[in-house]
Amino acid sequence: MLLSQDCQIFCEKMWYNRLQFISYGFEGNRIKKRGKIQMKKKKKILLILAGVLLVLMIAAYAANALHFSRHFYSGTTINGIDSTELTAEEVKEKLAQETEDYVLNLIRMDGTSESISAGQISLVFQDDKEVDQLLEDQDPWLWIVEAFTDKEHELQVSVSYDEAALEAVIDSLQCMQEGNYTPPQDAAVGDTENGYTIVPEVEGNQLDRAKVLEAVKAAIDSGQTELNLSDSGCYLKPSVYQDDEALNARVNQLNQLVSANLTMDFGSGRTETVNGALLKTWVTQDENGNDIIDPAKITEYVSSLAEKYNTKGATRTFRTSGGGTVQVSGGDYGWLMDETTTAQNLSSAIAAGTQGTFEVTYTNSARSRESNDIGNSYVEISIDQQTMWCYVDGELLVETPVVTGDVSNGTETPKGSVWKVKGKTTDYTMTGKIDPATGKPSYTAHVNYWIPYSEDLTIGLHDLTTRSAFGGDIYLTNGSHGCVNTPLEAVKQIYEVVSYGFPVIVY
Repeated sequence: MLLSQDCQIFCEKMWYNRLQFISYGFEGNRIKKRGKIQMKKKKKILLILAGVLLVLMIAAYAANALHFSRHFYSGTTINGIDSTELTAEEVKEKLAQETEDYVLNLIRMDGTSESISAGQISLVFQDDKEVDQLLEDQDPWLWIVEAFTDKEHELQVSVSYDEAALEAVIDSLQCMQEGNYTPPQDAAVGDTENGYTIVPEVEGNQLDRAKVLEAVKAAIDSGQTELNLSDSGCYLKPSVYQDDEALNARVNQLNQLVSANLTMDFGSGRTETVNGALLKTWVTQDENGNDIIDPAKITEYVSSLAEKYNTKGATRTFRTSGGGTVQVSGGDYGWLMDETTTAQNLSSAIAAGTQGTFEVTYTNSARSRESNDIGNSYVEISIDQQTMWCYVDGELLVETPVVTGDVSNGTETPKGSVWKVKGKTTDYTMTGKIDPATGKPSYTAHVNYWIPYSEDLTIGLHDLTTRSAFGGDIYLTNGSHGCVNTPLEAVKQIYEVVSYGFPVIVY
């Protein structure tokens, strides 16, 4: 029984515990259900709050987007203007004001400047909708990203101005006034004393009006406030510089053309020089533009030398044996230049750049190259005195009376000139002109010595053994046929010392 009672007590406890467990189970379920309901309410509230907040945020974002559809972002600059939070119209007003205040500074070559202001050219802002387009291109929905970054924009702002006024302003600039600038000069051929050199170019500081106008217009159109005229290529430049190959080649060629240095000796300290200084005056250009020595200048020069130094037929002052002076001209004695040959030889010497002496060519020559080309060896005949003298090297060799041409029959000996001996011969028979009536010579005469000096070889010095007297006034009525009759011994002495070209002065 006892065991049964214990079992009963045990069973009752077990049952009670079970009932308790069951009771507890039901209560826990009720608590859990209430917690879930409360959690759902909280979540709903949170969701509602989040939704409200989201709506508010979206509304705020949209409001900012709407704002930035009409205003530029913070940190925006347009053509240097702070456009933060400005509308397009406000930006345009600032651009218009800047246009009114616009000044373009022109920086000259020397660093100084002049300016052109908006008022001078009636410069005004032109709304070309570029600002509106820039604002339109701004995505307002990206304001959260873009609003806090700097953005710089450079617009090609349209302006208008009075072009005629602009040209007038440019023309009035100090740097455009004649006298205030130096025109550029090309490097060129320059002279030295005896040749040529290169004269360097002159850069100058003269502006090219067309380029200035073009550069200024471009600067105004782009909104520049400073224009460096040098950097913009507005200055006129030389077209030829000193290192120009063609220029250097030409100077070298010119110096070669005038490199000859020739000296001509005409005696008595009289010289003529053909050098660079003279040759430069003869330089010309041919039909192809090549530099040459003008052949005509060489010819003219030689002709001038001939005119200056030719003595054949020239008037001379001759000092007679009696101590007086006489004027003699004509005859065939003296220097006569061969102008054609001399010019040709001179041209060749110049072309070769010859240095040194140059020999003139003559068709007729004298015994002396001095200004007194007769020298101190000559035959002197005085018609009035009927006397002849012969000098050799300044020493009197012969002084003798003579008989010259007959005055009474018109066969006087020509006088007042200087001739030259044409040669000499011995045992010679002279003959006169042929008489048309008889067909025979007008005379014949045998001479031992014959020394002709006239151009036609009809007049000369000779002996005449049939004549017994000489000098006095015999020539007036019983003179010669034009020759100079000379005593045999005297003519023999003269014959021995004279030769071709020996001067004979008759006065």
